[in-house]
Amino acid sequence: MLRAFQHLAAGTPEARPVGAHDAPGRATGGVAAGVVLRESDMEEAEFPTILARGLIAATPSPLLDLGAAALLRKMGRSHPDLFQVLAEFPRTVIRIELTDLPRSFSLQFGDGAPSLKLAGANDAPADASVKGSLAALLALLEGRIDSDALFFTREIVIAGDTSAVVALRNVLDREIISVLDEASSLFGPLRRFARAGALSWERRIERLRDVLLPVRAASDGLAQAERDAAENQDLRAEIEALKTRLSKLEARQRRKEGQAA
Repeated sequence: MLRAFQHLAAGTPEARPVGAHDAPGRATGGVAAGVVLRESDMEEAEFPTILARGLIAATPSPLLDLGAAALLRKMGRSHPDLFQVLAEFPRTVIRIELTDLPRSFSLQFGDGAPSLKLAGANDAPADASVKGSLAALLALLEGRIDSDALFFTREIVIAGDTSAVVALRNVLDREIISVLDEASSLFGPLRRFARAGALSWERRIERLRDVLLPVRAASDGLAQAERDAAENQDLRAEIEALKTRLSKLEARQRRKEGQAA
């Protein structure tokens, strides 16, 4: 399979090795020494990550499968060249594991149209797995941050046939993808309102989070102080019990010494 992926990557226009990127507007270059990934690099206002996490977690599995399939079909119409290249790959299954959500997806491409669905416990073993937060995976897909930096800092972890993941990444790097635009377009004439509404709700959630975080921190601090006070009280009680026991032992020793005299 490695040879097949290398052949396909080489046959694509201007194929480049890991660390090089072709599409304009995407992150370029390798990992710089001392690279620091900021959360804002992955959670930009251009995608409502917090809202998306809530929807993915709360949506029933059948509806989530339908939504994923609809989004993939829309991306296929927006990026026909990308999907044509993917169809020429050997049949490959990559398991996408979200580290910040109890959800995993199965992405299949090659030897036909790609598919995306929730991964099940009874699924056949995948060729490779990609593990990371939703924000990191979206940043990788949309090219908002250098993929080598994500791998270097282990924001994203790959297992299995890494050549399949590298080949997929090299193909994706030739496209400028906006998941929010693709998802919004599913609403047809209301796509602009859907996009603006999603970003508006994201900003509201962020403001609410900023307000609640100090409250939660204060609450956690108060709870910790109460636990510490209870623990100190228990320790004082144990010390008093030990003092009482020691006094009894000393009194018993003095009686024995008096009887011996």
